[in-house]
Amino acid sequence: MENIQIENIDIPIKSDNINLKGSIYYSSNTPSKAPWIVYFAGMMIHRGNYMVKLYTEKFAKAGYYVLAFDYRGHGETAKQTGKNVLKMMPQIFSDFDEILTWIIKNQSHRLLDGKIALFGRSWGGAIVLTRGFINERAKILISLGARYDYQTVGPIIFPEDIIKKVSPKYFLKKDPLNDKRILIAHCRDDPQVPFENLIQIKKQLRLSEENVIIYDSGSHTFKEHREDIFNRSIEFLNRFL
Repeated sequence: MENIQIENIDIPIKSDNINLKGSIYYSSNTPSKAPWIVYFAGMMIHRGNYMVKLYTEKFAKAGYYVLAFDYRGHGETAKQTGKNVLKMMPQIFSDFDEILTWIIKNQSHRLLDGKIALFGRSWGGAIVLTRGFINERAKILISLGARYDYQTVGPIIFPEDIIKKVSPKYFLKKDPLNDKRILIAHCRDDPQVPFENLIQIKKQLRLSEENVIIYDSGSHTFKEHREDIFNRSIEFLNRFL
Protein backbone atom coordinates (compact mmCIF):
# COMPACT_ATOMS: atom_id res chain seq x y z
CA MET A 1 0.00 0.00 0.00
CA GLU A 2 1.30 3.45 -0.94
CA ASN A 3 2.62 5.47 1.97
CA ILE A 4 1.36 9.07 1.77
CA GLN A 5 3.84 11.66 3.00
CA ILE A 6 2.78 15.23 3.82
CA GLU A 7 5.07 18.24 4.19
CA ASN A 8 3.57 21.46 5.54
CA ILE A 9 5.12 24.53 3.94
CA ASP A 10 4.81 28.32 3.67
CA ILE A 11 4.57 30.17 0.35
CA PRO A 12 5.66 33.78 0.95
CA ILE A 13 3.77 36.65 -0.68
CA LYS A 14 6.43 39.27 -0.04
CA SER A 15 4.42 42.21 -1.39
CA ASP A 16 1.90 41.82 1.45
CA ASN A 17 4.17 40.19 4.03
CA ILE A 18 2.04 37.04 4.36
CA ASN A 19 2.60 33.31 3.94
CA LEU A 20 0.09 31.07 2.22
CA LYS A 21 -0.11 27.87 4.26
CA GLY A 22 0.24 24.73 2.18
CA SER A 23 0.95 21.01 2.14
CA ILE A 24 2.93 18.89 -0.32
CA TYR A 25 1.70 15.32 -0.82
CA TYR A 26 3.73 12.47 -2.28
CA SER A 27 4.00 8.71 -1.90
CA SER A 28 6.32 5.77 -2.34
CA ASN A 29 5.26 5.82 -6.01
CA THR A 30 6.54 9.38 -6.48
CA PRO A 31 10.04 9.49 -8.03
CA SER A 32 12.67 11.83 -6.63
CA LYS A 33 11.89 14.10 -9.62
CA ALA A 34 8.32 14.10 -10.88
CA PRO A 35 5.63 16.38 -12.36
CA TRP A 36 3.72 18.57 -9.91
CA ILE A 37 -0.02 19.13 -9.60
CA VAL A 38 -1.36 22.21 -7.83
CA TYR A 39 -4.87 21.81 -6.40
CA PHE A 40 -7.13 24.89 -6.47
CA ALA A 41 -10.10 24.46 -4.16
CA GLY A 42 -13.55 26.04 -4.25
CA MET A 43 -14.47 29.20 -2.37
CA MET A 44 -14.42 28.79 1.41
CA ILE A 45 -12.75 25.37 1.07
CA HIS A 46 -9.42 24.86 2.83
CA ARG A 47 -6.79 22.21 2.24
CA GLY A 48 -8.15 19.90 4.95
CA ASN A 49 -11.46 19.50 3.09
CA TYR A 50 -12.56 15.98 2.12
CA MET A 51 -12.60 16.69 -1.63
CA VAL A 52 -9.16 18.29 -1.52
CA LYS A 53 -7.62 15.40 0.39
CA LEU A 54 -9.35 12.84 -1.83
CA TYR A 55 -7.69 14.10 -4.99
CA THR A 56 -4.35 15.15 -3.51
CA GLU A 57 -3.86 11.67 -2.10
CA LYS A 58 -4.99 9.98 -5.32
CA PHE A 59 -2.59 12.00 -7.45
CA ALA A 60 0.22 11.42 -4.95
CA LYS A 61 -0.38 7.67 -5.11
CA ALA A 62 -0.22 7.94 -8.91
CA GLY A 63 3.33 9.27 -8.70
CA TYR A 64 2.98 13.06 -8.59
CA TYR A 65 3.98 15.73 -6.12
CA VAL A 66 0.76 17.53 -5.21
CA LEU A 67 0.51 20.97 -3.63
CA ALA A 68 -2.64 22.02 -1.78
CA PHE A 69 -2.79 25.39 -0.05
CA ASP A 70 -5.09 27.77 1.78
CA TYR A 71 -6.01 30.93 -0.12
CA ARG A 72 -6.08 34.29 1.61
CA GLY A 73 -9.09 34.31 3.90
CA HIS A 74 -9.17 30.50 4.07
CA GLY A 75 -7.96 27.89 6.55
CA GLU A 76 -4.71 28.64 8.32
CA THR A 77 -3.86 31.53 6.01
CA ALA A 78 -6.91 33.43 7.32
CA LYS A 79 -5.11 33.93 10.63
CA GLN A 80 -2.88 36.44 8.80
CA THR A 81 -5.33 37.97 6.34
CA GLY A 82 -8.73 37.91 8.02
CA LYS A 83 -11.74 36.30 6.36
CA ASN A 84 -13.11 39.01 4.06
CA VAL A 85 -12.75 36.81 0.97
CA LEU A 86 -14.74 39.02 -1.40
CA LYS A 87 -12.47 41.99 -0.69
CA MET A 88 -9.40 39.85 -1.41
CA MET A 89 -10.66 38.18 -4.61
CA PRO A 90 -8.25 39.86 -7.07
CA GLN A 91 -5.26 39.13 -4.82
CA ILE A 92 -6.33 35.50 -4.37
CA PHE A 93 -6.30 35.09 -8.15
CA SER A 94 -3.01 36.94 -8.65
CA ASP A 95 -1.27 34.89 -5.92
CA PHE A 96 -1.25 32.15 -8.56
CA ASP A 97 1.95 33.53 -10.10
CA GLU A 98 3.75 33.52 -6.75
CA ILE A 99 2.79 29.88 -6.19
CA LEU A 100 4.26 28.72 -9.49
CA THR A 101 7.38 30.81 -8.92
CA TRP A 102 7.81 29.23 -5.48
CA ILE A 103 7.63 25.71 -6.93
CA ILE A 104 10.13 26.48 -9.69
CA LYS A 105 12.60 28.26 -7.40
CA ASN A 106 12.30 26.19 -4.24
CA GLN A 107 11.37 22.74 -5.49
CA SER A 108 13.54 22.48 -8.60
CA HIS A 109 15.26 19.42 -7.11
CA ARG A 110 11.90 17.59 -7.21
CA LEU A 111 10.31 19.16 -10.31
CA LEU A 112 10.71 17.13 -13.50
CA ASP A 113 11.38 19.24 -16.61
CA GLY A 114 9.20 22.15 -15.46
CA LYS A 115 6.08 19.98 -15.66
CA ILE A 116 3.36 21.68 -13.60
CA ALA A 117 -0.33 20.83 -13.94
CA LEU A 118 -3.31 22.58 -12.34
CA PHE A 119 -6.43 20.87 -11.01
CA GLY A 120 -9.28 23.07 -9.78
CA ARG A 121 -12.96 22.81 -8.92
CA SER A 122 -15.57 25.59 -8.88
CA TRP A 123 -13.81 28.82 -7.87
CA GLY A 124 -10.52 26.98 -8.16
CA GLY A 125 -11.48 25.96 -11.68
CA ALA A 126 -11.94 29.64 -12.53
CA ILE A 127 -8.45 30.41 -11.23
CA VAL A 128 -7.11 27.62 -13.42
CA LEU A 129 -8.88 29.12 -16.47
CA THR A 130 -7.77 32.70 -15.81
CA ARG A 131 -4.31 33.03 -14.29
CA GLY A 132 -3.42 29.49 -15.33
CA PHE A 133 -4.49 30.02 -18.91
CA ILE A 134 -2.24 33.03 -19.47
CA ASN A 135 0.75 31.59 -17.60
CA GLU A 136 2.70 29.29 -19.90
CA ARG A 137 4.50 27.72 -16.95
CA ALA A 138 1.25 25.83 -16.29
CA LYS A 139 1.43 23.00 -18.80
CA ILE A 140 -1.93 21.28 -18.14
CA LEU A 141 -5.22 22.82 -16.94
CA ILE A 142 -8.00 20.62 -15.53
CA SER A 143 -11.07 22.61 -14.51
CA LEU A 144 -14.24 21.21 -12.93
CA GLY A 145 -17.52 23.12 -12.59
CA ALA A 146 -16.02 26.53 -13.33
CA ARG A 147 -17.98 29.75 -13.77
CA TYR A 148 -17.56 31.66 -17.05
CA ASP A 149 -18.42 35.14 -15.79
CA TYR A 150 -18.47 36.47 -12.21
CA GLN A 151 -20.85 39.31 -12.94
CA THR A 152 -23.23 37.89 -10.34
CA VAL A 153 -23.12 34.95 -7.94
CA GLY A 154 -26.51 34.46 -6.36
CA PRO A 155 -27.43 37.78 -4.74
CA ILE A 156 -23.88 39.15 -4.97
CA ILE A 157 -23.14 41.71 -7.70
CA PHE A 158 -19.42 42.30 -8.17
CA PRO A 159 -17.80 45.61 -9.20
CA GLU A 160 -16.70 45.72 -12.83
CA ASP A 161 -12.98 45.96 -11.96
CA ILE A 162 -13.18 42.70 -9.99
CA ILE A 163 -15.27 40.93 -12.66
CA LYS A 164 -12.57 41.51 -15.27
CA LYS A 165 -9.85 40.15 -12.99
CA VAL A 166 -11.55 36.89 -11.97
CA SER A 167 -13.81 35.84 -14.87
CA PRO A 168 -12.51 33.27 -17.40
CA LYS A 169 -14.54 35.18 -20.00
CA TYR A 170 -11.80 37.84 -20.13
CA PHE A 171 -8.84 35.44 -20.32
CA LEU A 172 -9.76 32.55 -22.61
CA LYS A 173 -9.07 32.53 -26.34
CA LYS A 174 -8.82 30.09 -29.21
CA ASP A 175 -5.41 28.45 -29.48
CA PRO A 176 -4.30 25.36 -31.43
CA LEU A 177 -2.67 24.01 -28.26
CA ASN A 178 -5.86 24.12 -26.15
CA ASP A 179 -6.81 20.51 -26.95
CA LYS A 180 -3.43 19.32 -25.65
CA ARG A 181 -3.56 21.52 -22.58
CA ILE A 182 -7.12 21.86 -21.25
CA LEU A 183 -9.68 19.39 -19.88
CA ILE A 184 -12.99 20.68 -18.49
CA ALA A 185 -15.99 18.99 -16.84
CA HIS A 186 -19.45 19.92 -15.59
CA CYS A 187 -22.69 18.31 -14.38
CA ARG A 188 -25.93 19.27 -16.09
CA ASP A 189 -27.79 19.39 -12.77
CA ASP A 190 -25.28 21.72 -11.06
CA PRO A 191 -27.45 24.18 -9.08
CA GLN A 192 -24.56 26.46 -8.15
CA VAL A 193 -22.84 27.03 -11.50
CA PRO A 194 -25.39 26.48 -14.31
CA PHE A 195 -24.39 24.12 -17.12
CA GLU A 196 -24.45 26.97 -19.64
CA ASN A 197 -21.11 28.08 -18.17
CA LEU A 198 -19.42 25.00 -19.60
CA ILE A 199 -20.94 25.65 -23.04
CA GLN A 200 -19.57 29.21 -23.02
CA ILE A 201 -16.09 28.10 -21.92
CA LYS A 202 -15.97 25.34 -24.53
CA LYS A 203 -17.05 27.73 -27.27
CA GLN A 204 -14.52 30.42 -26.43
CA LEU A 205 -11.67 27.90 -26.24
CA ARG A 206 -12.90 25.98 -29.33
CA LEU A 207 -12.27 22.74 -27.44
CA SER A 208 -12.83 19.37 -29.07
CA GLU A 209 -15.56 17.10 -27.71
CA GLU A 210 -13.04 14.72 -26.14
CA ASN A 211 -11.73 17.55 -23.96
CA VAL A 212 -15.16 18.19 -22.44
CA ILE A 213 -16.57 15.79 -19.82
CA ILE A 214 -20.32 16.05 -19.24
CA TYR A 215 -22.38 14.23 -16.62
CA ASP A 216 -26.16 14.35 -16.45
CA SER A 217 -26.09 14.23 -12.64
CA GLY A 218 -23.58 14.81 -9.88
CA SER A 219 -24.47 18.36 -8.82
CA HIS A 220 -21.63 20.77 -8.00
CA THR A 221 -19.45 18.18 -6.25
CA PHE A 222 -19.42 15.54 -9.01
CA LYS A 223 -20.94 13.00 -6.66
CA GLU A 224 -20.58 9.42 -7.96
CA HIS A 225 -18.20 10.62 -10.70
CA ARG A 226 -15.09 11.44 -8.68
CA GLU A 227 -13.28 8.22 -9.54
CA ASP A 228 -14.06 8.70 -13.23
CA ILE A 229 -12.83 12.31 -13.06
CA PHE A 230 -9.59 11.11 -11.52
CA ASN A 231 -9.07 8.35 -14.10
CA ARG A 232 -9.76 10.65 -17.03
CA SER A 233 -7.48 13.29 -15.55
CA ILE A 234 -4.65 10.76 -15.21
CA GLU A 235 -5.18 9.67 -18.80
CA PHE A 236 -5.01 13.28 -19.97
CA LEU A 237 -1.91 13.99 -17.89
CA ASN A 238 -0.16 10.88 -19.19
CA ARG A 239 -0.88 11.89 -22.79
CA PHE A 240 0.15 15.52 -22.71
CA LEU A 241 2.29 16.33 -19.64
